Amino acid sequence: MRVGELESIILYVADLDTAKRFYADLLGLPIIFQDHIMVLLRTGGGRVVLHRNDKGHDERGIFPAGNGAAGAAIRLGVDDPDAWEEEITRKGFPVLWKAQEASWGRFVVAGDPDGRPVVLAKMNQPGRARGSSVSKTGQ
Repeated sequence: MRVGELESIILYVADLDTAKRFYADLLGLPIIFQDHIMVLLRTGGGRVVLHRNDKGHDERGIFPAGNGAAGAAIRLGVDDPDAWEEEITRKGFPVLWKAQEASWGRFVVAGDPDGRPVVLAKMNQPGRARGSSVSKTGQ
């Protein structure tokens, strides 16, 4: 028995409309479905579910997942982290970390409406980490 691929990430949000504005309008994630409780967005082969943290769909109530950042971050691939830094600022959302280099690529970190860090990163090609002298064959 095996677990399949990651189907979706569920983010419990304080304000569904503001979260939708960040993930759909700013980041451009396409909306697959929405109602008054949740918004389902497509991300490549997976999905992000924005779910109200104060209301469930039925009498079972709210899933006990907590609120806010809760020790999690989301990383999405982008072509130009520097351009995203400008767009995040222009749309009025916080930039938690300005665009910068790392050994694995270049990235910027935005804060979503619930304080979760959202990393927008252009990853290095495999075997091409900055400062690495290891070739693709490991020699």
